[in-house]
Amino acid sequence: MTLRTYSKASDDEKNLVLERFLNAHEEQLFPQEVVALYLQCSPWTLAKMRCEDQSLPFSKIGQRIAYKKKDVMAYLESKTVTNTAQY
Repeated sequence: MTLRTYSKASDDEKNLVLERFLNAHEEQLFPQEVVALYLQCSPWTLAKMRCEDQSLPFSKIGQRIAYKKKDVMAYLESKTVTNTAQY
């Protein structure tokens, strides 16, 4: 299985993708590659998270995986801590 990544994209291309993500409506669906770029992880990390049920909701449409912007933002907010004792 080959997952597309933005690792070989130029900084301008990455910034454009991130700008589209940030300016999108909360209900907008995004492919895992865009979400991985925003979360600064790999699509493989997201795949592992889906298998381990790590609380980032997703939709499966056929063989494609999609994430709502509001769910990605809520997930990121839930991972925000103020000190290491919160783990």
